[in-house]
Amino acid sequence: MKELIWKEARIITSRVSHGEFAKAIEALANGTLNPGSMITGILNLEDAQKGFELLEKEPGKHLKILLKV
Repeated sequence: MKELIWKEARIITSRVSHGEFAKAIEALANGTLNPGSMITGILNLEDAQKGFELLEKEPGKHLKILLKV
């Protein structure tokens, strides 16, 4: 934990993955993927349930919803 704090590291996770997560991280690293264009919403952490509901109810409208911690 100290190393994470010293390096001001970021932890990146995925809710569901079928092996594409590693490919996505690689595309981010080499600049072929622009994640900003995929973000369809930003919610506070306490509104996380609302984010999941939006993804389920309107999958054509929402791709990625970020949670502010």
